[in-house]
Amino acid sequence: MTEERSTVDTESEGGPASPGPTAIGDPLASPQRQPNRRTRERRRHWPALLKRFPRLFRQPRGDDLWPGDRPLVPPESLTEYQTLEADIAVWNQQLEPRFRKLDHRAQTLQNQFWRQRVMLIAGGLLATSLATVQAAVGGGNVYLAAFQAVLTGLLAGLTVLIRSRRAQRGYLSARLRAEQIKSEFFMFLARAGDYAEGDCVTRLEQAVDNIEAGGLP
Repeated sequence: MTEERSTVDTESEGGPASPGPTAIGDPLASPQRQPNRRTRERRRHWPALLKRFPRLFRQPRGDDLWPGDRPLVPPESLTEYQTLEADIAVWNQQLEPRFRKLDHRAQTLQNQFWRQRVMLIAGGLLATSLATVQAAVGGGNVYLAAFQAVLTGLLAGLTVLIRSRRAQRGYLSARLRAEQIKSEFFMFLARAGDYAEGDCVTRLEQAVDNIEAGGLP
């Protein structure tokens, strides 16, 4: 009885109470979620080269649905925007395939640009390592020197090839046109600018045609 009174008195006076049952669904107390959170925290501190490491071989087709594609309006949320249903249908049926084509092209060229840079970095590291080994053995290794000369020549040719393909410029051009299509559609939704009056759908299609042709909307 004395021990029970002391426990009750301690709790009533604001002292430490005995730990009660943990609420179900509490993310701080769930032992299964903490490892996943630590994994996400570690990934945030990965070097940029590992976060966005390029695909080295197979790329998805440009007209397929890619894993990172997100709809402008999720299908389950279409009922919440009934006043914009007709306008959103214009995007889904006419504009989204054209936007995805440019968006996928931009991602493909961006991956190509990253892959080229990774090849140059790896080749430069290998050439430096060969030079270090040659210096460590005291020089005079003909096979090592020949391999280093061939590798240096290949890297020089790869550099010229990368500059001629201009993957970065192609990526920026495709990304700019894709975002212009999206911007024009938002202007169309707001009925702003050239879409304040008249046949807005026809005007939007003409603007998208001009964007795809490389001109101004």
